[in-house]
Amino acid sequence: MDVCIAERYIRCMNARRFAALAAVAERQGGLISTAQAAGQGISRAALGRLAEAEAIVALRRGIYLMRGGTSDLTDLRAAWLASNPDRDPDAELISGPVLSHAAAAQVWEAGDLSVWPMDITIPERRWSRQPDIRFRVRSLDPGDVTVMNGLPITTPARTVADLLDDRMGGHDPAHVGKVAADLLTGRRDTFPGLARHLAGRGRRLGLRSTAGGSAVLNGLLVAAGYGESSQGDEGLDAA
Repeated sequence: MDVCIAERYIRCMNARRFAALAAVAERQGGLISTAQAAGQGISRAALGRLAEAEAIVALRRGIYLMRGGTSDLTDLRAAWLASNPDRDPDAELISGPVLSHAAAAQVWEAGDLSVWPMDITIPERRWSRQPDIRFRVRSLDPGDVTVMNGLPITTPARTVADLLDDRMGGHDPAHVGKVAADLLTGRRDTFPGLARHLAGRGRRLGLRSTAGGSAVLNGLLVAAGYGESSQGDEGLDAA
């Protein structure tokens, strides 16, 4: 394959290196980081010339989208890669940072929460220098992480529980209930599955601390304007 990009600032790039760069990007929804490019022998200056030739597009500091790459959830993809720019593209997606809270809800197409800043859960404390990325420190159980649209995200049940617990984000229970309702009607999870992390989390809904998961989930649905249900994945009725 003869890859030669002829533009004002580029004479020719080694075909093998460019093909390797494209292969890495293909495994990450079309995205590549400066650190990953360096691993393929491509310098920052060379990336800059590729950007000038419109072969790649700068999305944020150190993160690029290859021409022809997917535009689906691009902001979240770029933030996720920026949180771990040195990642091995062949590594398991669930082994690193995970999109969570409102960011996970957006990937699940549930609710209408603001995704600024974008929440990313990591196992060890560190600070983000980028104002639109907020790190949440927590060691997630492997069973609470899945992959959706090529992105590692928290499961529906973990997402709803995290949103309800979230004091930093300040999500209203009615908004969390809308997320839960969309997850149920979209058949992302069953009623029992979605309730499994909610036991004892009903204080914000005026429930006792001993309330079970089903009671808490029904409380969220009622807060969002839906009737109580025990068959959440078979349809919800407005209250």
